[in-house]
Amino acid sequence: MSPIQKTLHQAVRNILTALARTLIRNGMAYGEFDQIARKCFADVAFKDFAPHGKKQTVSNVAIITGLNRKEVKRMLELDEDQTGHDKRQYNRCIRVIGGWINDPDYLRADGLPRDLAYEGEASFTSLVRQYSGDMPVAAMQKALTKSDNISLTEDNHVRLLSHAYVPADDPLENIAILGVDTGQLMDTINHNMTADIEHLRFQRKASNHQVSVDAIPGMKRFLQRKGQAFLEEVDQYLTEHETEDGETTELSVSVFYHQTASETKD
Repeated sequence: MSPIQKTLHQAVRNILTALARTLIRNGMAYGEFDQIARKCFADVAFKDFAPHGKKQTVSNVAIITGLNRKEVKRMLELDEDQTGHDKRQYNRCIRVIGGWINDPDYLRADGLPRDLAYEGEASFTSLVRQYSGDMPVAAMQKALTKSDNISLTEDNHVRLLSHAYVPADDPLENIAILGVDTGQLMDTINHNMTADIEHLRFQRKASNHQVSVDAIPGMKRFLQRKGQAFLEEVDQYLTEHETEDGETTELSVSVFYHQTASETKD
């Protein structure tokens, strides 16, 4: 086995070990995973790996994936499961919070998000309608209350408690985030493996293998403060360059904390 193959095998083991924990915990048996993997291999090979200047064929997909022709044909004819949780709510919650912390109509004189009346001009209702698309106001209120982002004050105004939207206890949303965020990270790494230097995407990591466990609480507070401020600045930049005219694309920037050892109680 070549060094590249050995390294690739280890990379796949690392990815699948983390993924298997989630799959098994949520009741997915290997047979389901195998079917999804076959479908992905066939689709990616058919779409992205056609011979130069030629049309892709079932036979060629079979050669490069190791699946037989009958299985390739079956996979290509198989519709993707469209019953998965829609990521639009996740994006829309983030957009509403982003509008609240960046749009001057919803800020106090000191630049902080103000408590909003439920209805009326520059209210919670107008905020949701302006930034969430067609998501009902009541549904947005329920989602942001459930994730501890908002609360109602004694005078029935809506108060923003947290700038970071993380679904509280909805496994569907959390699993959807697993697919979206992990997929985006892997897509970035894959892009950088083949792109020329002028088209590399930003990908950096700070890591140290000998950090004292006593530093963990302080590090978490540091990231909560600095990481959140950084992402809010990124969100403001993206909002300023948002348009409905001309060619558009989705841009994402992610910050995450990873700890190899078991979490210790702070």
